[in-house]
Amino acid sequence: MRRAGFSVLLVLALAAAAAAADTVSRVFTLRHVSVAEASAAVQPLLSEGGALTLHPKQSRMTVQDLPEVVERVAKRIAEIDRVPSHYRIEVELLEGGPVQPYGTVDEVEADERLKTMFRFPSYRRLGSAVLEGELGSSAAAELGGGFKVEFLAQLPAHSADSPWGAPDPGDRIHLRGLSLHRLSVAPGGEQRSEQVLRTTVLLSPNQKVYIGAGGSEKAASGWVLIIQAREAGSG
Repeated sequence: MRRAGFSVLLVLALAAAAAAADTVSRVFTLRHVSVAEASAAVQPLLSEGGALTLHPKQSRMTVQDLPEVVERVAKRIAEIDRVPSHYRIEVELLEGGPVQPYGTVDEVEADERLKTMFRFPSYRRLGSAVLEGELGSSAAAELGGGFKVEFLAQLPAHSADSPWGAPDPGDRIHLRGLSLHRLSVAPGGEQRSEQVLRTTVLLSPNQKVYIGAGGSEKAASGWVLIIQAREAGSG
């Protein structure tokens, strides 16, 4: 009985060693999804003998499993780790100035960043808009208060051949030709547009950017654009 038991254990050990010898290991570097998101999508694909090692700081994970399983994992990661093709940009326009004549229903309580970047005692909201579309397309919207914003949304330029090791742009969005226009109507009824700001902005997901427009640093009033990138379809 002891000899038979030993034989069974030996067979099981040899089978386990053979199974381990059949596995392959592959490291995946993630660019557009987190390690947590990728692991949640990959774990159901692993076999009983598969293993998943996570490296969150390096945005990598190592998969060890049967070759066919690793191939399925590679296809799944390729499906989810993709550059977003749509954008959703939230734009808000504030007017900063002296305490008076503010104090209306449009008054905005300044957060710490506003207080640090701009020295206006009071702010009021002129308007806002949400702009959505395909990357590579232009967008424009009236914000209210007689102002209009427009830009071209696209992926940042990136060269993997840069001798200086240019950073990977990841899933950031490049807003080119971001401009703010003040609209008015001429005496003859013709609409006029005066450009008060033109710049370029690089946005990461959910990053909030504050941009001052018009006047000088010592001006008594001015405008502040608050721009934030969201995932397309998010609320």
